[in-house]
Amino acid sequence: MASLEQLRKPDKERTLAALRGEIPDRVPHFEVAIEEDVVKAILGRDAGSTLAAARGASDKTFVAPPMDPKDYIEILNFNGQDVMGFEALWAPFKYKDEKGDLHIVNDGRIKSFEDLEKIVEPNWELDFAPRKEYFDIYNKAIEGTGIGTFILTGTIFQTCYQFLIGFEDFFAMAYTDTEFIEVMMDKCMDYYMKVIEIALDSNITFLFLGDDIAFGSGTFMNPEKFKEMWLPRYKKMVNMAKQAGVPVMFHSCGNITEIFDDVIMELGVDAVNPIEPYSMDIYDIKEKYGDKITISGNIDVAGPLAIGTPDEVKAEVREHLERLKPGGRYICSSNHSIMNDVKVENYKAMIDTIIEYGQY
Repeated sequence: MASLEQLRKPDKERTLAALRGEIPDRVPHFEVAIEEDVVKAILGRDAGSTLAAARGASDKTFVAPPMDPKDYIEILNFNGQDVMGFEALWAPFKYKDEKGDLHIVNDGRIKSFEDLEKIVEPNWELDFAPRKEYFDIYNKAIEGTGIGTFILTGTIFQTCYQFLIGFEDFFAMAYTDTEFIEVMMDKCMDYYMKVIEIALDSNITFLFLGDDIAFGSGTFMNPEKFKEMWLPRYKKMVNMAKQAGVPVMFHSCGNITEIFDDVIMELGVDAVNPIEPYSMDIYDIKEKYGDKITISGNIDVAGPLAIGTPDEVKAEVREHLERLKPGGRYICSSNHSIMNDVKVENYKAMIDTIIEYGQY
């Protein structure tokens, strides 16, 4: 039996096993983002967040590099996570101000084809080359460590409704001006497909596609209309990775129970995240789909992690492990990310519990 010290060591093969439906040495741990205050508490120094664009698109963050790889490796040695991440989360369409300076579109200003003609679309120099450079730097830093990489990308819906067009206009125009909405989605997808190509060339461990598509009560739009517009496009990104032999995890906040059978399973991803505790029953998902898809998430960041004690965190994590670990296909994660209001002692309790009680 492996020692706790060995089980804490990051190893990308552990996460790959969970994504493939194999049994790893222990349940993997995964967080897409650990915010700056928690990072500082762990490292004892300012080092930033593990996800630059976690809180939205802005001039400051849309070209921001990930944190220094040495700091990131230290974080992974603390939390036993097997992979470090990059983001190309928001498709970086830009506009020129009166001085000719470029700014990221984050105010919903693109409402028509005429508006679109004024926009500077993503290009190699500003948007793709930096991502490739980050991969080169990180891959060099992790040589010989057993640590893998992932990229978070693919928000073809969310970029449009949150930043480019605006929420109400996007969903109204999905019915009244479908052609324009589909063009916008395709332009976003062109960006993400190029990002995925760069990531695959950089030997990522898995592709993490994210697109928030639901409220707590269900999908943002009629499920049939949503499937018609979204699924064929999203499948193209999934298939790029699958054809390269790279597993895919999909993230959406909200309640996606209603579309699990005929959208999520049809999408063909290997894992789904974060299965929010407020709107979905992770144990029901495990019972129905646990032999077909890996589940990740559900540890409540608004519960014991933020406002409880280490013992309360330990109890919540142990219950998840006991009920979800059997048969594999489980990655223990929060239902969002390790945000600044999560107490570091509670996060440590979560990690220690995974390593001690997550063994197979």
